[in-house]
Amino acid sequence: MAGTATPGESPDNPVGINITAMVDIIFCLCIFFMCSFHFRQLEGKMESWLPKDRGVNATPVKQVELEEIRIFLHFNPNAADAAEAVRRQIMSQPVTDDANFRQVLRGLAGNYARQGLGEVPVIIDSDPQVPWREVVNCLSLCRQEGLQKLQFAGPRG
Repeated sequence: MAGTATPGESPDNPVGINITAMVDIIFCLCIFFMCSFHFRQLEGKMESWLPKDRGVNATPVKQVELEEIRIFLHFNPNAADAAEAVRRQIMSQPVTDDANFRQVLRGLAGNYARQGLGEVPVIIDSDPQVPWREVVNCLSLCRQEGLQKLQFAGPRG
């Protein structure tokens, strides 16, 4: 009983403290924090200072590896009119109209043809708010330029 001294205990400490419950709580907190701890992911890069005049980068690149043509469709909800609400961009180059769009696609497809690559992969990366008619228009323009391998990018996140 709390407040009474147990036999063999000095009367200077009149309150007996049971620390079993406190140890149990601390143990549970330790387990909780150990289970919720996340290790920092390494990014796969190592910081190094290598000589620039020797090694792999000393020889010029023989063939540039072309990966894909990526078309970005961005939606601006604050645009004044519906025609300006969707901004189209091929790789890093913004395009204004359909003729410019086809010209840029033709140039990029020509780069693939010069490298001897037959199929040009085209990935359309669109914001979810972009109207479907704009996405279908991009698909139609790609097909008119003879591009057959058309894909959609997965959701961002």
